[in-house]
Amino acid sequence: MSGEGETPDFAMLRAVEVLANIYERNRKTADVPPPLDRPVVLFNEAIPLDVTRTTRDEVEKTLGIAFAYPARGWHTYCVFGANRTREFLSLFYSSADRRLASAELYLPKSDRAPKLEARDLGGFRLVPSEVALGMQVTALPENFARIMAPSERAAYADIFEARFPGGAAYAMGNKGLIERIALYVLKASPPAS
Repeated sequence: MSGEGETPDFAMLRAVEVLANIYERNRKTADVPPPLDRPVVLFNEAIPLDVTRTTRDEVEKTLGIAFAYPARGWHTYCVFGANRTREFLSLFYSSADRRLASAELYLPKSDRAPKLEARDLGGFRLVPSEVALGMQVTALPENFARIMAPSERAAYADIFEARFPGGAAYAMGNKGLIERIALYVLKASPPAS
């Protein structure tokens, strides 16, 4: 079950600020692709996750109450991915309007990750683009630009970003394969109509 109290948004805002600073430090203007003209969604037939409009109530109506992991404020589910891999879907909501602020899908790496029961919802992928866990980074569409050079200290050797109105999509991986995909809201989005 998720934490009872709402977590302040400062932690999420700080994480987005750090990613934006890394991006700005490492980008070359000529190499930055134009932003997409519509939001990127972490799509699944049961529930499309859109950081510009999906609410916590919509998610919980479909997926139920989540487990608080990896930290207070995060709402995590375990789902089956391609080839029946166990993947974690971690969501973070704005405490102001309960709107989705971040959605991450990843392969749990820690031995201390909770042993959650996996739900069989079908796979999640970023659309447009059809970016999914396990695909090769060389197959990423041209809208994704490398934002961080490989580093021995980084958890992911390859980090790519695609901007869209109101947010950014990320694909992160090691050894040429994507192990984490994520969406973050970058500014206040207008309410859903």
